[in-house]
Amino acid sequence: MKSHKIPSTDLETIIPLLIGVWRRFHKLSGPADVLQTREFRGVVEAVQKLQNGLETGDLLIGQDYFAEPDLLGAYILYHWVVHYQQGLALINELPESPGRVLDLASGPGPFSFAALRHGAREVVALDRNPTALKLASEVCGRYGFPLTIRSHPLLKFPYPVEGKFDLIILGYCLEELFPNTLKDWNPRQKNWIHQLLQYLNPKGKILFVESSLPHSNLRLLALRDQLVQQGFPVQAPCVWRGECPALQTKNLCYAQRDFEKPYLIKQIQRAAQINLSSLKMSYLIVRHPEAGWPVLPDYPLYRVISPAIDTHTGKRFHLCGTDGKKDLGSHVKELTPEARPFDYLKRGELISIKDALMKQPHFDIIMGTRLKVEAALNKPLPFEEE
Repeated sequence: MKSHKIPSTDLETIIPLLIGVWRRFHKLSGPADVLQTREFRGVVEAVQKLQNGLETGDLLIGQDYFAEPDLLGAYILYHWVVHYQQGLALINELPESPGRVLDLASGPGPFSFAALRHGAREVVALDRNPTALKLASEVCGRYGFPLTIRSHPLLKFPYPVEGKFDLIILGYCLEELFPNTLKDWNPRQKNWIHQLLQYLNPKGKILFVESSLPHSNLRLLALRDQLVQQGFPVQAPCVWRGECPALQTKNLCYAQRDFEKPYLIKQIQRAAQINLSSLKMSYLIVRHPEAGWPVLPDYPLYRVISPAIDTHTGKRFHLCGTDGKKDLGSHVKELTPEARPFDYLKRGELISIKDALMKQPHFDIIMGTRLKVEAALNKPLPFEEE
């Protein structure tokens, strides 16, 4: 088993490396650790175009936007850092570091890099854009990591890879591969995901990562229900095995993690008017259908699925657990040591609650309630061993 200590971002090393890769890509000379004023303005303009095209509209969906050098360069200096940190956090929720990883629609490889930082012995990045793949290879190589790259259409099987993989990563690609304007996009997506099983070890996992925006989040929740119905067990974040309660009420359910922002990222956000204080994403980790569901204890577990919400009775948290959707508050002004984690709960943590006041679907902490964080943020289920 791995230690489950998430690797450091090491952005103090990586940011100058990315700037160097960006400069060579654009055939520019200049300082190694900072952008010049004209360069910075061009990057900000391209970052804004990417944001508008991918997150607030459909202008770039389905297009090979990495074919535009300005957009590919802007991705390297901003979105790459965001997606890399998401990858570090989410891959840490696996029971073990994956040995072989297939990163599909990898682009310049932020998720590939995150897998290598987690100790993967082999990572294959596959994308239709050879230029983006070369940049992925350069970033990894200059850091000292080997990366295998394969240029190939994502929808065309078989892929130019050998053997099976412990982890297949699908980062921000489903809406581009299967836009909802495409006829029969849903059955096509379903068939494509099933074909990926030929490359997945029987104990392997598939990691889906998408935006936290409403259309992307609801689409991933719907995919989660479809996969469960088709026999895919969920590794994370869900411990509930039935139909998604959030989807039934059209509520969002996405992840939130800490965002480490070096000076360049803060500069770009300020200039591009990007208000992103934390990492927000929709994600799902599923097992191979042959693997079975994770082993859980015989007492209820709950995933915290909201930040603290102020109500007239005090703060409350929304939960989704092995026995459905609940919410949690407190009836005591001063928490006992056994219930003190309530004051520090974070969205995404897995908890257990014993001896609480229960009025379905409400839980309230009373004297004698015991609340335990079973899995902190970015940690795997603590009950199973691979």
